[in-house]
Amino acid sequence: MAYDPQVVDAKIVSDNKKNGLFEVVAYMKDRNQCRLIFERDPETGVGKVQNINRLMKEPCPICRKDYLCNCLERYMHTIADQSVPFIK
Repeated sequence: MAYDPQVVDAKIVSDNKKNGLFEVVAYMKDRNQCRLIFERDPETGVGKVQNINRLMKEPCPICRKDYLCNCLERYMHTIADQSVPFIK
């Protein structure tokens, strides 16, 4: 069964206007949380996702590991696209 990420809420947790970076914590339907790091384009002001980190609240929904893994990187753009409407 393939993993289908579904974001139910997202919040901006930090925003650095000087270098254009901001962080968003996305809350998933399967109780996982991840941190997305965005970089704003200086000309348009639109954020582009740069990195994703799974917060260690629950085991990874893909590999079921309790420690650091990079499984959510495959779904980074999907999660970012779902998170943007919650932070606007």
